[in-house]
Amino acid sequence: MISNKMAFRLKSNWDLKKGKLKARFPKLTEADLDFDETQMKEMLAKLEFKLAIPSNELQLIIETL
Repeated sequence: MISNKMAFRLKSNWDLKKGKLKARFPKLTEADLDFDETQMKEMLAKLEFKLAIPSNELQLIIETL
């Protein structure tokens, strides 16, 4: 589950994190990483599926970028 704290951190520096995610996972596309606060859960679910990474691990990766 996405916390409000994480949502705020994602929104505030998403462009930087997006670039780091694309570098770490080259198969991610710009469309995969389109950030829309209202669709954040769906975006993260899509990333979990595409990268085959569990939700908690993906959130940890994103938070530590």
